[in-house]
Amino acid sequence: MSPRSKPELAHDHLEAARDDLEGERTGDAINALFYAGEAAVVALAETHGIDTKKSHVLKATAASQLHQKGVLDHDLGPLLRELNQARKDYWYEGEDPEVDLEAAYEEIEWLVDKATEGEE
Repeated sequence: MSPRSKPELAHDHLEAARDDLEGERTGDAINALFYAGEAAVVALAETHGIDTKKSHVLKATAASQLHQKGVLDHDLGPLLRELNQARKDYWYEGEDPEVDLEAAYEEIEWLVDKATEGEE
């Protein structure tokens, strides 16, 4: 069985995030949003010749570069960094996230839509 495409993976994580938000599973929602965003960025970065080297930091940087290149209307690098930190704070420190998860969902949904354009 071959691995799923990054756009497909991003979409699957986004669906999981919606379910987790509705089920009030905060930690799972943070993870799913973060991984949906990263998968979408990797899909776009690969298309536009930006290396992410399987690094969270480079994936957030790639999101900013995609904005600088005009691929994305706005810079989602800061949101990926914020979700990554929220993920660590929640799971490692037991802290509630400071990020608005519903607003983050809308941004990540937009990013996943950009990554999946032409995939369907």
